[in-house]
Amino acid sequence: MLDDLKNQLAVTIKAYQSEGKPVPDQLWEQGIYIFEIENALRENDEVKFEYYMEQLLGGGTLIA
Repeated sequence: MLDDLKNQLAVTIKAYQSEGKPVPDQLWEQGIYIFEIENALRENDEVKFEYYMEQLLGGGTLIA
């Protein structure tokens, strides 16, 4: 799932860049969130994972 998101994000960023348009900050932020989610998974840090997943999904509250 994360690999698909990373690939789609990369394609979108490259499209902006190839058209000479500035990449919106939101896209860079999404990349950071994905990076941090991957780190949390490697570190087995559930709190960090949940926080960055929540941010990636729009900053709302996750309901378990």
